[in-house]
Amino acid sequence: MKKRVVALALIAAWLLSSAALAADATPPDWLNTRPEDEVETGQDGPETEDTEETEKPEETGETPGSILISDQHTAYISGSGGQFRPGGSLSRGEAAQMIYRLLPQKPEMVTVSFTDVAGDEWYAQAALALGSLGVVRPGQTEFLPNEELKRSEFIRYLAYFSAPRTDAQPFTDVPPDHPDAPYLLSARAWGWLSGFEDGTARPDAPITRAEAVAMVNRAVGRTPDKSYVDSVQPVFYLDVAPGSWYYYDVAEASVSHEHTGSNGTEKWSGHTAAPSEIPDGYHLADGWLYCFDSGRGGMVRNDTAGNWTFNAEGHFTSGSDDLDNRLRWIVMNVTNSGMTQEQKLRALYLYTRDNFTYRRRPAYAFGVLDFMQKDALDMLSTGYGNCYSYASVFWYLSRWIGYDAAIYSGTVGNNRAPHSWVEIEFDGRNYIFDTELEMAYRKKGRYDVNLYKYIDVDGWHYIR
Repeated sequence: MKKRVVALALIAAWLLSSAALAADATPPDWLNTRPEDEVETGQDGPETEDTEETEKPEETGETPGSILISDQHTAYISGSGGQFRPGGSLSRGEAAQMIYRLLPQKPEMVTVSFTDVAGDEWYAQAALALGSLGVVRPGQTEFLPNEELKRSEFIRYLAYFSAPRTDAQPFTDVPPDHPDAPYLLSARAWGWLSGFEDGTARPDAPITRAEAVAMVNRAVGRTPDKSYVDSVQPVFYLDVAPGSWYYYDVAEASVSHEHTGSNGTEKWSGHTAAPSEIPDGYHLADGWLYCFDSGRGGMVRNDTAGNWTFNAEGHFTSGSDDLDNRLRWIVMNVTNSGMTQEQKLRALYLYTRDNFTYRRRPAYAFGVLDFMQKDALDMLSTGYGNCYSYASVFWYLSRWIGYDAAIYSGTVGNNRAPHSWVEIEFDGRNYIFDTELEMAYRKKGRYDVNLYKYIDVDGWHYIR
């Protein structure tokens, strides 16, 4: 208790000295956690996957120095609708709510008001409390809850709750007259912020939700127990893959848990399960297909569900990382979240029909079904393929968005020519999807041939 009183006294001294530290409160964010996030991915090829962050605080052996709650590890942020939005920008309302949940003592008196904060808003208590402490929007009449934060503003919020320090090397892109320079310097001295490899902090760059939880965890000395998280999987968001750099930080921030140790030695002894908002079944998120099964305890990993196989990250997989990345790129660039599942299917059918060139190759034996991975990858790599290649690509793409598609190696036409196509069941009836044959007729000027969701009633004679 005495330690807490001393810590609270430090806050008072910190706030009293804040005239020199924060004469102005602009909307900026924190530190860098992963410089590679700053690189825009192009739209002309497969996207790269998340990698481990390279910006990490040095192991100094010191306690973080913050008086925000660190002994009780309650959840201070959550997702919505089964998604966390790790790459989404952090709003001022969200940031205030995060820090409010970590206050060791809520202000008893509200001394400010904001014209744009109604009393029944979800962030109202947080906005008024932090405003009364002088942390957020000091001297301003508007809170601007939806404004996205920049790095330096979020660092300032956290730095208010620790004693100021100046014993660190300034960042090369933070001049001494920057309004948040003292906060950035103090954060670096405490080890919360180490910056990018080029020596910059990029104070005016937006902060993401993933970056924010990583920063808060550092500031209060919370270090996720990776072994516990891996074995128990206490939280699942469709857009937070186990292989992502922020996976463990999101678990630490969004799961209330009991623990022993801190600052690198934290061990979880139990947790409070949060109710899942994800219905059982298949879900497409961030270009990956997942399967959520509450009976199995959450996301299916390293296992099969129905006719799908899922890898360690919970992604539906073809068995080839190269092919998976190519298929995902197509789905992400050809479909969008505003489409229905069948609109996505149509878009992927047209993509397969129109983006490749036919090349004659030997036919497979009737009924053979071991060519899909090889032929799909070959056509996606070279741009050329035959009916088996076209069928393989569309088969994978339709399954990628949740259709239990079947592929066939059979014959078509009165002359029983070897051929391959895809079938999908709708309302108890199988429909044929033949991207290659429709493409071939369009090359001949026959635009009347439609083999999307086709019923074989006019003499095509598909035989499987």
